[in-house]
Amino acid sequence: MLRKWNVYVIREGRSQYIGEVNESSEEMARCAALSRFGVGADEIDVGEALPRCVAIYPDDNFEVSPTT
Repeated sequence: MLRKWNVYVIREGRSQYIGEVNESSEEMARCAALSRFGVGADEIDVGEALPRCVAIYPDDNFEVSPTT
């Protein structure tokens, strides 16, 4: 059964909401978050990366939590 998961990036000790994904488990939600919001070093190098406010950068920690 799919659930909605909020995706947060941890920056400067604070949690920043960047969006949501739909998945059946926390592990799958983390994978979906990386797939949807993740930015690779190659994208950064060529200037094609999403802005930090809506993306997970390689040096970011992130978390997912089920919506209520």
